[in-house]
Amino acid sequence: MLRPIIKFSADFGPLLLFFIIYFNNENDLKLAIPPFIVATIISLIVIYILEKKLPVVPLIGGIIITFFGGLTLYFDNKTFFYMKPTIVNLLFACILFFGKFFTEKPLLKIFFQSAMHLEIEGWRKLNTRWIIFFILVSIHNEID
Repeated sequence: MLRPIIKFSADFGPLLLFFIIYFNNENDLKLAIPPFIVATIISLIVIYILEKKLPVVPLIGGIIITFFGGLTLYFDNKTFFYMKPTIVNLLFACILFFGKFFTEKPLLKIFFQSAMHLEIEGWRKLNTRWIIFFILVSIHNEID
């Protein structure tokens, strides 16, 4: 019973901490990013302890948060941090896109086969739709 609560907290706790600090300190990224990075690293450790492995998506997210958060602090330029969602979404779109050509089955099936049961054509359609989704979210982030 406690394990799902801990996993949920590890997944969303760093983001909640970031927003609490950010909005309570006049939207100051310099104050919000360091605890966000530390909380993200701690959450990855907690997930590893619980699962005995690191899932790919949280690991990539943690690396990108640490990298772009560090660049934002080092160069004192919030653009790096604001670009993070665009880069993450484009990275996922590219991985899924190139996976269509270099793997026998869609990558989404590899990641989610234990959670969803679809025919191969369903996996292909879902894969294509996620690629489109990630690209559209990236475009929206840059327009907004």
